[in-house]
Parts: sequence; structure tokens; C-alpha cells
Amino acid sequence: MKSCVKEFCNFRTNMKLNEYKQLSDERQYDILWDKGVLVDACIEGKVKKLLYAIDNFFVELWCDLLTNNVSWKLSFKQGRLLEKYLNRYPLEFIYNIEKE
Repeated sequence: MKSCVKEFCNFRTNMKLNEYKQLSDERQYDILWDKGVLVDACIEGKVKKLLYAIDNFFVELWCDLLTNNVSWKLSFKQGRLLEKYLNRYPLEFIYNIEKE
């Protein structure tokens, strides 16, 4: 019962990446749909990639274009996965977001 209470509390407060990764896939999706903010999307071949922000980390989903089923999900804070999205925007746009 204690872990259920902990999961519920984490769902309602700022969640850390390591807390999110410890949850079941079903619970991760619940949080993603409820708290996630769609930041960007792109299409590569037959895959639609969606970048969501949750509190202080990101979740990238890969969805099949024909079925819209999720084929891959990865959560992260920074690095190459995030840079590929940032490289799509002018530097002054990114600078203005960081200042806010």
C-alpha cells in the first residue's frame, strides 16, 4: 500500500526522472498524458517522433505513422536526444526561452 501512496503523491507533485523511470509503463503513460506538454514533433520515414516535457525532464515517443501505435519510449534530461530538437530552432529563439 505504501508504494501506491508514493506513486500517487509523485503523480501530483514535481517528479524527478529517476522516480518516473521506476514506475510501470502503464503508470508512465498515465503521467505522460496527464502532465506532459508536447514540445515538438517530427516525421522520419514511417515514424512520428513526439517530444514531451514533464517537470524537469523529457519523454520521446516513436509512433508508427500508419497505426499510431507507440513503438518506442525514452525519458531523458539532456544530451543528443534533446539537441536534435534544439538544432531545428534559431539560436535567438532558444536564448529567449532560457531567459524566461
